[in-house]
Amino acid sequence: MNLLDKIFKTQNESKTSFAPAEAFAAIAVSAIASDGFLSDEERQRIVLLLSELQLFSGYSEQRLRELLEDLFNLLSVKGIDALVAVARESLPAELQESAFSVAIDLLLIDGVLSAKEETFLTHLWQIMDISAQTASEILDAKLEEHHPNYQEP
Repeated sequence: MNLLDKIFKTQNESKTSFAPAEAFAAIAVSAIASDGFLSDEERQRIVLLLSELQLFSGYSEQRLRELLEDLFNLLSVKGIDALVAVARESLPAELQESAFSVAIDLLLIDGVLSAKEETFLTHLWQIMDISAQTASEILDAKLEEHHPNYQEP
């Protein structure tokens, strides 16, 4: 049974949920889809970023790619808000800051945060157990990492 079958079967029976790794990956997928575009570079970067995390150490590259494709398909059916809501409910508190940080990394691949991406990040930290201060610190650190000469206007 693939992830889509599992989600739709679960919806008919009760509330939808993900395993922690699936929830983390769903946040990442939602992030890169938040601007309405999905580049090959973003697809490659998400696999690379997730495969480097301990959470995905038991996943082969093929299994990770299949999970991501299932999540992209689910995203196209349910939309970003629904996918993020299910992921948020399933994501353990100790993984929320990491998921937020990875989302920012993925959004900064092209070097710019679009208005849609900024809206996504604002919504994401608001629904997670992350304070505004911590979210701001993570964002500032990631901007510095991706753009060492960046200064706030």
